[in-house]
Amino acid sequence: MFTIGIILFDDFEELDAVGPWEVFRVAQEMGDAAEGPKLQCEMTSLSGNRVMAKKGMEVIVDKNLSEDSSYDLILLPGGAGSRALLANPDALETIRQVAQKTPWVTSVCSGSLVYAAAGLLAGKKCTSHHSCLDFLAQLSPTSEVVKNHRFVRDGAVITSAGVSAGIDMALWVVGEIYSPAFARQVQHYLEYYPDPPYQTA
Repeated sequence: MFTIGIILFDDFEELDAVGPWEVFRVAQEMGDAAEGPKLQCEMTSLSGNRVMAKKGMEVIVDKNLSEDSSYDLILLPGGAGSRALLANPDALETIRQVAQKTPWVTSVCSGSLVYAAAGLLAGKKCTSHHSCLDFLAQLSPTSEVVKNHRFVRDGAVITSAGVSAGIDMALWVVGEIYSPAFARQVQHYLEYYPDPPYQTA
């Protein structure tokens, strides 16, 4: 069994969490056809049983996060609520304790700011939403902050850029758990072939 905990908090950015959750849950449903461990993905919370996301989506989580929580991979989304976590020593300590015993530690968007504040990115390559890169460097001055990458891996720590980038990271993780071929099957099921109608700089 390979267990994944997506850590929610009030005012998280919806797609930061739901994008990877969809990838992992599709992989969980399709996993019987793949060689590898059975996947189990659940939502866990720092804010009680019900969590309100930034744009009003309410999530009833599977369980609350504590220092005793145990997963093979954790994922911390970003969003406006991540700034409140930076000023919450108890939340930072819980995340630190859980992360230190978790084989894979991942984040989306400004979730990496929380990891930085918890001391988890010291000396590591990392990234975040483009609007947060300077702040990330301030929070973790020994880190190498990487720009213009969808996600960055440094050992067992994987940080992704903003919002939709978490989908790319999650597909890569599925490829590591199972195989790139199986990850492509998941991607095909999701019909995830980014081709936006408008290009940005």
